[in-house]
Parts: sequence; structure tokens; C-alpha cells
Amino acid sequence: MFLEVALPLPFTQSFYYAYPGEPLQQIQPGQRVLVPFRNQKLTAYVLTTHDRLPEDFPKDLKLKQVLEVLDANSLISAVLFNLSCWVANYYFTSPGEVFKACLPPKINPKIQQCFNLTSAGEHFLKRLKHTLESQYRKGQLLKLISQHAGVDHQRLQKLAKRKISTAEIRELTNHNYLRIEHTPKLQVSTKNQWHVSLHPNYQKSLLSTKLTHKQKALIVQLEKNGGTTKLSNLARLFLVSRLSLKSLEQKNILALNQETVSRNPFEASDHSLDVLRPVISSDQKEVLLPLMQALNSHRFSPFLLHGITGSGKTEVYLNLIENAVQQEKTALVLMPEIGLTPRIAQIFRARLGEIVAILHSGLSLGERYDEWWRIKRGAASVVIGTRSAVFAPLENLGLIVVDEEHDPSYKQQDSPRYHGRDTALVLGKKNQAVVVLGSATPSIESFHHSQTGKYGYLSLPTRIHSRPLPKVHLVDMREDFKATEKRSPLSQSLRLAIDHRLKRKEQVLIFLNRRGYSAYVLCRSCGQSIQCKYCSITLTFHKLQKALICHYCSYSRTIPRKCPHCSKAYLYFIGEGTEKMESLLQKTFPEARVARLDRDVTRRKDAHREILQRFRQRKIDILTGTQMISKGHDFPHVTLVGVISADHALSFPDFRAAERTFQLLTQVSGRAGRGELPGEVFIQSYFPQHYCFQFVTSHDYHGFYKKESRFRRFMHYPPFTTLAVILVKGKNIDLAAENIGRFTKFLQRSPNSEIRILGPTQSPLAMIRSEYRFQVLVKAKSRSKLQLLLQKALCAAQQASLDLRNIHIDIDPVNVM
Repeated sequence: MFLEVALPLPFTQSFYYAYPGEPLQQIQPGQRVLVPFRNQKLTAYVLTTHDRLPEDFPKDLKLKQVLEVLDANSLISAVLFNLSCWVANYYFTSPGEVFKACLPPKINPKIQQCFNLTSAGEHFLKRLKHTLESQYRKGQLLKLISQHAGVDHQRLQKLAKRKISTAEIRELTNHNYLRIEHTPKLQVSTKNQWHVSLHPNYQKSLLSTKLTHKQKALIVQLEKNGGTTKLSNLARLFLVSRLSLKSLEQKNILALNQETVSRNPFEASDHSLDVLRPVISSDQKEVLLPLMQALNSHRFSPFLLHGITGSGKTEVYLNLIENAVQQEKTALVLMPEIGLTPRIAQIFRARLGEIVAILHSGLSLGERYDEWWRIKRGAASVVIGTRSAVFAPLENLGLIVVDEEHDPSYKQQDSPRYHGRDTALVLGKKNQAVVVLGSATPSIESFHHSQTGKYGYLSLPTRIHSRPLPKVHLVDMREDFKATEKRSPLSQSLRLAIDHRLKRKEQVLIFLNRRGYSAYVLCRSCGQSIQCKYCSITLTFHKLQKALICHYCSYSRTIPRKCPHCSKAYLYFIGEGTEKMESLLQKTFPEARVARLDRDVTRRKDAHREILQRFRQRKIDILTGTQMISKGHDFPHVTLVGVISADHALSFPDFRAAERTFQLLTQVSGRAGRGELPGEVFIQSYFPQHYCFQFVTSHDYHGFYKKESRFRRFMHYPPFTTLAVILVKGKNIDLAAENIGRFTKFLQRSPNSEIRILGPTQSPLAMIRSEYRFQVLVKAKSRSKLQLLLQKALCAAQQASLDLRNIHIDIDPVNVM
């Protein structure tokens, strides 16, 4: 009997293993098994079972056996198993890596080497009398292993107080002194909590025991708490430890008990939220009616909810979720940014209670592990998370919400390269669920589908309480320079507007989508900029770290005194990032409290939540940041938004550059005027005549869509075609160029008038992390024909012994860089 399995490695192929265990009927799809692979032991996922091997299987190949079945039942439900297979097939990605995404991180056991002495090793240790250094080191290791049977490599190094090389271990095994065993070890431990309670006979024990003042106060505190409390609570009040309470436990005054508890990611959150249900507006009632009808119909129903910023989309989501929960269905809410999730989760938690769980990479491993199991057990029926939460183990799924559906963060950029939004639609179809795609600036593709009837279209065209949209001013920085004769990131009109808001005790957001202090360092003698050693990109100057840093591979170097190319001392810092903007704002407005929100200041867990909370509590007057401040936030006292370097994204060699710029500017503009006071926006540009800015200032999404879709149709881009990017990476530039050329020829073997093959060419980012990059862009009118073409090309490449590990296929790419 045989198992066909998928490995969590970047292979699209499956593997066969002999199965010597119980009847195959007990093995389920998706079940985890431990298998030998090359020189490792890996967790694999069962695809299917066989009572005979395929006819084309090599007759002389001896199959390895499955080592262990890790689960009594599959942890991956039938729906998620089918969804994972669809993701693997559609995106040409590894099924094993998709199955791995369905489970909590670090759930697969880590295989560690454990050492034990053989009889030959014991004999050698007994007769060892030589004092030579080599013999002494051998004897030392063998003695430690004899004293600590089954010790692993890391523990052995700690015991020996030195580094132990693999060569030393290999020498001992070659002499048959040492036996190595590979044992699985769990990577995530449970959280245990100690509780202190009064012993049932504590009053009787008190009569014969003399207590200190501190011990008496401790017992009084326990009596106030009903006789029991957490040890951590007592430790804070009385500075006691479990060890110091041991004597009272022995005297039958206290009882100490340990229990396993779930880690709570909501513990540090601000719970002072208004849980009052707001009045539903007429617009919200109008969109809720068809959504509720769809939810009651128990049929797959996709909708695009096009609601302008501040129109109350979140309240629509909450009403839908409440209805789904009443029907004993579960709900999934996807969000693009980790920074948005905690605040939204707080709002949902305040309204819905403990049935809400969150899943995103900002949680600790233990928190993600416990939240996953809470969902799996059915203790949580509403899940809020980023794109990977689409694989949450929800049963009886009735509703999926994809908020900010246009956001490129929903696309995974490395294997498995799936799109969270599109995967959510397939998940909704498999569950016969309602799927709501919400956005103030829908993607061109989603809006096109809503206009052609593929999705239902719902609109929230006005803000709640009829609040006006902010007035948007377009500042021509060329004219500002002529008027002031100074080059400054802050125009004169924006400075005056900020000063006016500060005097009125209102808050300001300054958006600049580039972190660091200066964009790059330029030599004005030879014209060269200082580039990354491993990527074809300029280094960004970070003043706090006093270093030039690559934002792709994190390579850093000190600032040279002279140009590395011409050795002249004419180095200048060009451009500005959020770090410089923060410094400039502090200098320009010394009375204001200024803070920054970008990836550099939010590396610590909960840092972004703390900054946003301080801003919400009006402890910060001006907040500057990257796109982390651009969407999803509701700050009622923000009346001014300034956009610096609005042209930045337009210069990217990407057909979506105008769309992304429009979306980003519209979203960040929407942060202004969400309270009682009206809002104002200043967008600074050196190219204000671009059509993108004209539609942003007039809040005209439909006009932008018409203009952009005409360009897309003429140039054969989505939504009128489907795209695939074939990327070849390699350390050797000649080999990478040869591989992309050969693969392109396999694509060109099947000529089709409905398919266009552009390339091969170097990628716009020609090298990242010391790997050269070449790509081919394929445009097709039919998804099925594109899939067939790629399948044929991959088969031909495999038969020609082309190394497929360096060929990466990206279906429906959101980034062609």
C-alpha cells in the first residue's frame, strides 16, 4: 500500500512512499505524516492513497517507507484541502507549501539529532588513558553524552561550553562510538499559568502558624478575591514568587495549581471602546437589504461594496456578521495591513464578544498557535486577519469580507504566490457563502466585474451624517519654487495650513510613501549613486542608524567620505523620507508634538498600535508616515492631510502605476474631515497635469475608471486579458539568461493569436539578493488557454532537464517589477 504526498518545499510534483501501517481507509487527505527525504526527515501531507503504483513508475526504484503518522485525523478540512489543491493548480505553486499555510506556524515537529553512546563508545571511554588533546576532546564529549543520554547538538554545546563541529560528531560516528537518532520535537510550547488559592483548612492552619505582616496582607488579599487569584497578580502586589510561597503551601495555608491557558492577543488592547450601536443611515440600509437576502439564500453571492471613505462600510460588515452568527454560521474578515487589524479587531470584539479571533504575522508564534486552535475547536466563529487568514479552519462558513480589496498586499510575492482576494472568492464558492469586496477605490478588475454582472454592485456614495468630502488642493511645486526660491518638501501653502490647524488644536497627517532620511546619495562629480552590493537599487540613508541601507535585502554600510567610483568628496544626500520629514516638521513647528509611523519605528511588537493610540488620544499633533497611515483609520480630529512627493509612484515601470497612485491618494485624502469639522487636503506634485491628480481632486472614481480602462483595453492589460510573469533567477547571469531563453522557446512552440509573449528581458529590478532576474510577460484573452500553455511549457522544460527550481510563475501578478 502506498501514500502519495506533497512536501512543504517549492516542488509542484508529488512523491510516493510505502505505507506499512493500518488499513489505508484510516488515512485521510491532508493528514500529516513523517517521511524521509534525501538526508532529512520532513512533515508531508497526504494527497491520496493507492493500492498499486502508477504504471509509468520506475520498476527499479525502491520506495522509502512512511516513518510515522502524526495526526489521528486530518487537521485540514475537506473544503480547505480542495481549496489548497485549487491554489496549487491555478498558481502553479507547491501544494505542500499551501497545505502548510492551512496550519498554525511551527506546528510541524522539528527533527533534531540526538546522541547516544554505542557499546564501542562505552568501551573506548572506559579504557581512555591518553592525555593527547584530540583524545581528551573525544573523551570529554563521550563522557557528557554518557551522562546525558539522548542529548541534542545545541544542549551538548552548552554542556561542553564550546562549539562542537559536525566534523567532530562525524569522526565519533565513523569510529562507531556514537549513535545518532532523529527525533521529532514540538516547536511551540503551551502557556502555563500558576494560580494561588487558600487551602480548604487554611483557617485551622493559621491558628498554629506565625505569619509576617506581608504574609497576612497576602491572605487578606486572597480573601477579597474570593479565595483564589493568579500568581502574577500577587507577584505584582507583594513581590513574591512561587518559591517564596512554598512554605505556606507546606503549612496547608495556600494551594498552588498550574493550568494551561490560551495566549490572548487582545490582552494589551485598549478596551475603552464605545459599544453603542450607531444609527444605520438610509444608504447603509439600502446595501444591507440585498446582502441580508443573499445571506439567507445560502448560495454563493459575490458583491462589490463601493463605499467612499467615511461612508460606514465597517458598520455594514458588523450587521452582516451578526446576522451570520445568528444563523450559526461563521464569518471571515480579511484586511490588507497588520497595522489595521488590532483596532478593527477591538471594535469587533467590543460588539461581538469573545467569538472574535485574529490571525496575522504580527502576533507571537504562541498567540497564532492558540488562536488557530480556538478557531479549530469552534470557540471562535469570527476571524479577522491578513491574507493568510483565508486558510483559517472555519466550519460552516457563511460570510467572507475582503476589506480594501484593491490593496496589492493581498498578493503573496513568494511561494505560494496566491492572491488572498481571489482565493477568498473561490473559498466562498466552495462554501456557498456571501463574499463582500469592500473599497473606496476598487481595483479596475473588480469594478469591471461588477459592471459586467459577475459581481453584484452596491454603492455607499455619501459619508455618514452627510459629512462633506475634504476639499483637495493640488500644489504645483514648480510654481512654489518660483515663488519662494527655496527647495523644500513642504510648500508654502501647506506650511500655512499646518500652522493654522495647530493654532486651532486640530490634528494633521503628513503622508510620504518613502521611509529613511534621504532617498539616495549622489556624487555630483561623476553622477553615480551608491548602490547595494547585492541588489540593483540605490541605498537609502537612515540617519538614526547612521548607515546606508537596502530596502530589499537589508544590506547596510557606513557613509563613505569619498565617492566609491571617482574618489571625489562631492557626495550629496538627495530626496527625503519619513525620517527627514519628522525632523523637518519638528524644526518648523517646535511647539507641535510630532511622531512618525513607518516600518522602521514599528519593528517592536505592538509599537504601531501604541503610536496610533497616542494619536487617537490627541497626544500627538502631527503624524507623518508611509502608507501605514493611508487607510482604515478613523481620526475625528484630523482636519488636514498633506501629501509629499505625490509623483513618486507614477514613475514606476508598471501598467498599474496610475491606478495605485489614484487609490493611495484617495485613501489618504479620506483620513481628513471624518469628524464634526470639515477636512482639507494638499497634494504636492511636480507633474500636476497628470490625469490621475485631476480625478483625485474631484473625487471622481468613475471618471478615472473610464479613462484607465480605455488605456487597458488598447494595451491588452487586465481586466481585458489575463497575465502571467515567468521569472528566472540565478547567481550566474549567463545561466539565468540561457534558462529564460530556453523556457521562452517552449512557450513559443504553441502559437496562438489570443496569446502574446513579451520578452525575454531583464527585470526592471535586475538583481536582488545577488540573484540576476530575467522575465517574460504573457498576455492571454483566455485563462484556460494561458494555463494550458504554461503546463505544456513546464512539461517540455522538465523533459529537457531544465532546472525548474529557479523558474517562478506568477499568475495574475500585481507587480511586474
